[in-house]
Amino acid sequence: MDSAHRQRFETEVRARFGSVAELCAELIRVPSENPPGDTRALATLIEARLATSPAIVVRRAVAKEPAVNLIAKLSGKRPGRRLIMNGHLDTFPVGNLPGWTVDPFGGIVRGGRLYGRGAADMKAGLAAAVSTALLMAEHRDAFAGELVLTLVGDEETGGEFGTRYLLANEPDAIGDAMISGDAGSPDVLRFGEKGQLWIELEARGESHHGAHVHLGDNAIETLMGALERLTGLRDLSCPIPDAIRQAILAAGPRSELVSGIGETDALQRVTVNIGTIEGGISVNLIPDRAIARADIRFPPGLAVADVSGEIRRLIGGLRNIRAAVLSSSEPNWTDPAQEIVVRTASNAADILGRAPARNMRLGFSDSRFYRYKSVPSVVYGPVPHNMGGPDEHVTLDDLRAVFYVHAMTAFDFLSHLGQTPLPRP
Repeated sequence: MDSAHRQRFETEVRARFGSVAELCAELIRVPSENPPGDTRALATLIEARLATSPAIVVRRAVAKEPAVNLIAKLSGKRPGRRLIMNGHLDTFPVGNLPGWTVDPFGGIVRGGRLYGRGAADMKAGLAAAVSTALLMAEHRDAFAGELVLTLVGDEETGGEFGTRYLLANEPDAIGDAMISGDAGSPDVLRFGEKGQLWIELEARGESHHGAHVHLGDNAIETLMGALERLTGLRDLSCPIPDAIRQAILAAGPRSELVSGIGETDALQRVTVNIGTIEGGISVNLIPDRAIARADIRFPPGLAVADVSGEIRRLIGGLRNIRAAVLSSSEPNWTDPAQEIVVRTASNAADILGRAPARNMRLGFSDSRFYRYKSVPSVVYGPVPHNMGGPDEHVTLDDLRAVFYVHAMTAFDFLSHLGQTPLPRP
């Protein structure tokens, strides 16, 4: 790699901080709430931006309208590796509009913060990816291989018609490494995620008048007994691989400054959240049906099958209880020593003046689908202030850091001398 060229590239990255913020504000001004999941207008805007560079080839890959996916490809001067930059176009709904103090689609900057629905999750990451591709297009002679943007319209509702679809049907979507600008923190590089199991428990009983409890069978009480047993999952032993546990412990002091005290503990154990519960139609009637849904997360060392088996052990013998799996994903991680992790961390240290922590992630992102395809993947994004709530915003400092790290990592990964493509599944 030509160090002088890299220095010129870095200078240009810093010079474009302002334009990245302007692009992020533009993206915020185009609603892409999910539901309803209509990303057509936002995809059109991004297509137009990328089309300003004739070197970037953009096309749509749609599994289900109106959730439009985009694939944008930029090729270097010679064959080489492929780096994927993945992001999602859809956002949470605006929600409680009276709770906002700014226009949720205004893209307003106040006090060094950029406000609007999706500012942090993840239009800041999208702005960083698009800006990286446009800048890299001006330096094609400095790198080999390909930079590919996979920008999807269905992440907030599971990814079936977004990243999962692209990886199953579009060879260009698979690469030698992937970096995502999904919500997080510039101070914490995320290299893996806990597993997830969402289940529904249904209890059946027999209805009767509420005064005649001896003649009925209360489904809510039956469900309460099952839920109490289900929380026993929290005591399940977790044989976390030693390297992963050590990384979690080492990252804890820094990572908890962002994610709150208790994150380190939560990353190392099974968590159970009873998210919804419903049943009964009147206070003076014995309910004959009740339903609860639970969100269960578990660390590496356990698998969906392990947790499912423990659920059967805990509640399988209970009468009038039915359990159904709503969705699941396995724990997934990239070796912290992988090149994409090391390069991302190095560039983060350059812009922050300190090395970022390297940690697992409590929630899941589309990066899990890449790891399932054996693609080394990292998530490096801005702190999500008020994500999903009124006055969602991202700091301009975070936006600048994310763009810098993504752009410099893309340049370093693709311009590295002697690079060879990795086998692709």
